[in-house]
Amino acid sequence: MSRPKTKFVQARRNYNSVHYFPFGNEPGDSYVLTSDPWNYLKAFLKSEHDKIKKRTTKNAPIKDRLNKALYFVSLAESFLKSADNVEMPTKGTLTYYYILNLTKAFLLVRGYDLETNTEYHGLSLNSSDTDNLAISKNATGSGINIFHSFANELGYTLNPGDKINLKDMVSNLPEIHEMAFNLGLLNKNKRKFLPIKIEFVSNENRWTKLTYRICYEKKHKNTYRVEKFTTGQLASLLVKSNDINEQEVFTSKQIRSLTHNSDTSWCSNYAELCAEIKKLNVRLMLTRQGYKYYIDLQPDKYDTLIYSYALMFYIGSVARYRPTLNEEILEGDYKAIISETMKSTPKQYLYQITGLITKKICAIPMANLD
Repeated sequence: MSRPKTKFVQARRNYNSVHYFPFGNEPGDSYVLTSDPWNYLKAFLKSEHDKIKKRTTKNAPIKDRLNKALYFVSLAESFLKSADNVEMPTKGTLTYYYILNLTKAFLLVRGYDLETNTEYHGLSLNSSDTDNLAISKNATGSGINIFHSFANELGYTLNPGDKINLKDMVSNLPEIHEMAFNLGLLNKNKRKFLPIKIEFVSNENRWTKLTYRICYEKKHKNTYRVEKFTTGQLASLLVKSNDINEQEVFTSKQIRSLTHNSDTSWCSNYAELCAEIKKLNVRLMLTRQGYKYYIDLQPDKYDTLIYSYALMFYIGSVARYRPTLNEEILEGDYKAIISETMKSTPKQYLYQITGLITKKICAIPMANLD
């Protein structure tokens, strides 16, 4: 007699549903709902700073970096608030400096020593280029390239001399993807961000296994390159499962053993599965209903946050140094997409970087009507 097939249901830890987030949070963590992520981020950094009561050789540098992170967060907040009160091209300059300083705060929390080392942006808009950024060569000596270090912390390695094209930048932000597609500004001829659901699941009643499944609506078959699920990385990590209503379902081939009452087991297994999900080129977009998930079916080299940084550097550089190019590009074919980017991308970046710094799921309250 054959054994009955294992039934998987929504995984729960301490009665809380377990969901995917890339922030280093624990499984089952609740949202931190805030209309003012700046105050939450500063309160977190101050709390971490004040926990270090006695300066020792080991913890004094950590305390100093947290103090500097607070400074750069306050600086970033001021730049963004100033940007909200001016028009382009000034807005572009101020917004880039917001991005730069928030990123520096993130790097300080991750252990980078800023201020004592020479700092470089890590990107350049050369005078001979109009729609390409050049990745700078690696810093020499004790210098630090902010963009390179940021990419490294997100798990990417940059090749000095490579170019990042403007179309690549606008093609890789979920918040402007549909507009870019309809304006013909994507670097692909099909939509690339497939809307998905990610569900962590466990075997019913026993709760001794943990895995995840990915679902997408069947109606997307005609508008996205879903055949990608049968090749490459997606096929190597996922297996087709039974459909659920009008949804195609794929389950991870990795089913991990779980000790349900062990925090260590939960956290280690969750972290391993989250690392695998990242390999699937999953992207996030924050909405009032929480985070929405997408699989990038035609991935470029980097992820959303890296392209967000690059695009803001590009817009800021054009604003500061290239008035003719500003008229040709930012006031030309790209005007609508740049306008939408300036409204949506800074807040996406703020909430996601806040999540990475605090290792919490920072989100917008549904009651926020702004």
